[in-house]
Amino acid sequence: AVVDGHTVAAGNDKLMDRLGIPYIPCRSVGTIIHMAIDGAYAGHILIADVIRQDAGKLMRWLHKRNMSTIMLTGDNESVAEEVASKLKIESVYAELMPEEKVELLSEFRENQMEGEKLVFVGDGINDAPVLAGADIGIAMGGLGADAALEAADIILMEDEPSKIINA
Repeated sequence: AVVDGHTVAAGNDKLMDRLGIPYIPCRSVGTIIHMAIDGAYAGHILIADVIRQDAGKLMRWLHKRNMSTIMLTGDNESVAEEVASKLKIESVYAELMPEEKVELLSEFRENQMEGEKLVFVGDGINDAPVLAGADIGIAMGGLGADAALEAADIILMEDEPSKIINA
């Protein structure tokens, strides 16, 4: 973005690499957002996610029905692996840019068996293209980005993943 005449970049390690901006790696568990102003590294912000309280209920419900669970996230690998471990998510793809999520969705669709449905759940602006491309896109509406809400087939008005069971 251009802010007050300065070029500002905010993103993960891959973005800094793509822009050729040297950065200081962060080893803390959380989502790291590196900041650069006019091509010079300015620091980073660390965001720690909290697993939604009823997410475990949804995961148990899915597993009882032999549904596969895969996490696609822009979060760093250590955060993603920790969340996946707690929720018993089978496969994790971390540190993804939005276009990489779309590529993975295409791969999953190629391997889809007849009659299977691919469902994607998301709430961020980076999820919008995948929500639109899934057989069923479900957006978390309480705190979800407008782009995600517009791209989804189903919008949960409360940020409670277990509501997917009823949907």
